[in-house]
Amino acid sequence: MLNTVLHQEFERVPGRDPADVIPLQVGAIAVVENYALAEVFGGVGDLPVIDGYHLLIRQNGQWIVVESLGVGPEIWVARLTRMGVSNETFSRLLDGLRAVGADYTIFDVPIGASNMPCVTRLDDPNPPTNVRITPTTAGNVIGQIPNGTALTVMQPLNGWLKIRQPLVGWVSMNLTRVSCGNSLDEVQRNLDELQLKEEELAIEAADTLVRYLYRGAEGTSAEAAIAHFNEFAINDFYALEAALNQHTEEVRRQVFQRVIAPGMHPQAVANFNEALLNRSDSSPTLRTWEALKP
Repeated sequence: MLNTVLHQEFERVPGRDPADVIPLQVGAIAVVENYALAEVFGGVGDLPVIDGYHLLIRQNGQWIVVESLGVGPEIWVARLTRMGVSNETFSRLLDGLRAVGADYTIFDVPIGASNMPCVTRLDDPNPPTNVRITPTTAGNVIGQIPNGTALTVMQPLNGWLKIRQPLVGWVSMNLTRVSCGNSLDEVQRNLDELQLKEEELAIEAADTLVRYLYRGAEGTSAEAAIAHFNEFAINDFYALEAALNQHTEEVRRQVFQRVIAPGMHPQAVANFNEALLNRSDSSPTLRTWEALKP
């Protein structure tokens, strides 16, 4: 069953070129209560590494692929703990993997808190909001969440958000809104904190900013968010590009239009233009930029 779920998760990722995809293979699997660890080889989209381990969770009788837990033989403890896996369950999962021949190493360097200073909440005109197994509307609802609920977002994908709290699953991004505070001082403080996220969390932070600009930032708060977009484009360009790549063309266009209208920072413009000039195979973000650039 878990093998099938992993393959389905792999197959449903849109926009992949079959010629560039390494066929997914599933190796060792350990199951403890409602958690599973699976060794996989090859992957795209939500299974983004060539090889590694992936966490699955069972909700309402359905298994869901949550996220990658590392690269190659490493299992990153911090990712397990932020999913709420207890130490006892974690140890039993590792023992189970070892018992069936998995050869892993533990990477336990802290990766920082995953909570963003800006909060994503449900803003659904027809609540409660459906949470789904996969990012489609094909009768795959596993639960519902009341309006106004704060969500812990793992990843955007083509108009959907993969969440880990209060349920693991997918919700439509257009039924959510990002808030960075109720006053300009609070917004500026939270955006400053967002700007300081580094390494693994840089893309997550850039995505929060993108979604805030798309649905949340207004008035002087929007001005502050646009300034931080420019800072990302100058100081952490690849994190910003990676975040934008995960969204739809509509989202990228609206965000670019918002930041271009008041006049982008010259260095931010230069960074986008340089990336466009130097790459023979442009990303979705650079193609949108090419169509809209000032």
